[in-house]
Amino acid sequence: MPTRRLPGSSPPPAPGWVVRPAPERRGRTVVHDAACRHAGSGGKGLGTLEALDALMRAGAHACTDCDASAVLISALELGEGYG
Repeated sequence: MPTRRLPGSSPPPAPGWVVRPAPERRGRTVVHDAACRHAGSGGKGLGTLEALDALMRAGAHACTDCDASAVLISALELGEGYG
């Protein structure tokens, strides 16, 4: 089993989501689609499960200008009642 990247292997996938501090309120965060115009630089790239975890924290919300709200909130709603 190789312990390092082989030449010609593909790079890891780019994060699909970005979490950033909310500009309007201190201590709050906003989760954006990585392609969202509001994601900008300085945010933390997240995978889908990490983005869902971030949304479950107090003071977090999903951006309504990109796919974050429609996709992630729907996924959270589907998961209600499990666990």
